[in-house]
Amino acid sequence: MKKETLCQHLSEIIQFETVTYFDRSLEDQSIFEALIAYLKKTYPLVHEKTTLTRIGQRGLLYTLPGGSRSCVLMAHYDVVPAVREDWSDEPFSGRIGDGMVFGRGTLDTKSSFCCIFEALEEHLAQGKTFEHTLYLAFSGEEEIEGPAAEEIMQYLKDKGVRPEFVLDEGGAIFENGIPGVNKAAAMVGVAEKGVVNMKMTVKGRQGHASVPPKHTAAGKLAAACAALEKHPFGPRLTDANVMMFQAVGRQRGGLIGFLFRHVNLYRLPVALLASYLGGTFNAMVRTTAAVTMLQGSESYNILPKEAEAGINLRLLRGDTIESATARMARITARWGAEFTYVSGSNPSPVSRADGEPWTHLEKTVATVWPGTITVPYTMNGGTDSRVWHEICDRVYKFTPMVMTREETATAHGIDEKIRIEALEEMGRFFLTFLAGL
Repeated sequence: MKKETLCQHLSEIIQFETVTYFDRSLEDQSIFEALIAYLKKTYPLVHEKTTLTRIGQRGLLYTLPGGSRSCVLMAHYDVVPAVREDWSDEPFSGRIGDGMVFGRGTLDTKSSFCCIFEALEEHLAQGKTFEHTLYLAFSGEEEIEGPAAEEIMQYLKDKGVRPEFVLDEGGAIFENGIPGVNKAAAMVGVAEKGVVNMKMTVKGRQGHASVPPKHTAAGKLAAACAALEKHPFGPRLTDANVMMFQAVGRQRGGLIGFLFRHVNLYRLPVALLASYLGGTFNAMVRTTAAVTMLQGSESYNILPKEAEAGINLRLLRGDTIESATARMARITARWGAEFTYVSGSNPSPVSRADGEPWTHLEKTVATVWPGTITVPYTMNGGTDSRVWHEICDRVYKFTPMVMTREETATAHGIDEKIRIEALEEMGRFFLTFLAGL
């Protein structure tokens, strides 16, 4: 896989402004169609040897027949919007320079989208045949939680396909990702927290602000929000947490290593320790409820008839939309808060991190990044692959690149870019991974 060709193709893919919006009237379907035409021209062997099935408006399913076993590789080719005035580079220029490829989608996830095509094209050029039937499942509406991924899954389910494993975007490789472990760690999501949006409403008496009641609707809403923050969900370990801590424990000595290796006997102390560490570790072991939006009166001098707060829930497995709503209602009952479901889903099942598929993933990581350990964990965010748990018990969420915390923050942010070195390693990962299928 030539570095120059890989960079050039990703640059060209970035230049297609495949932006999705929750207001679908803002989208330009012709740009998506132009990208699909570009793929056909750029990867002729993939399009000659596979069957492309268009599913729904934006679902692309490439099928390469192989043996009786099957697997799914996923990525999405839509991106979130970018405000040009905020960027130091044109967000869709695809500029190559300073050891980088610049542009919206370079990390999320046009890089893996591109590398999957590049790797398969190269294998087909060398005449490789596969023991697995390969399904390449690409969505053009992941960023707006569109139906494409589920439509593709349902299409294969109706045909009786039960893939051996699914590989989608997810965790990355962090060189110092685990405190006390002096090795790089490939964090592979084996489960996802449920992501749910709720509306909390508190009613009051509308009138002139010069004669306020003891508690306005906005005041009661503020008290209800404060109560939710004062009473967080308790920490606990799920099966996916146990898998993660056991993997970490095998890399550590001393009391902490012993504790992690035998985490099933010490679930509560380890959960409390993770909660104490804060940040990502705290979020891994509890359901979180973040107040993100507030709305009251539209004027300074008018008392609101009602006030609303938007709440984003990340549900740990064991909690559900119903149980979390009931708990929040109990905490805020004093202020008469009412909760309305807006969107989202319950936590995913936990995938198996064993057997040949997991071993193959571990070996590929170790080949491309020697000395790196592979660690299963629960993702706090959501991916298209959450729907595939319905027909597959090994759904892995992994973005194969070394990523710093700063780079992670640019995925939906300003000046998104990917290091050319990281892009090359990603290409090598997919070449190596496909070679073993």
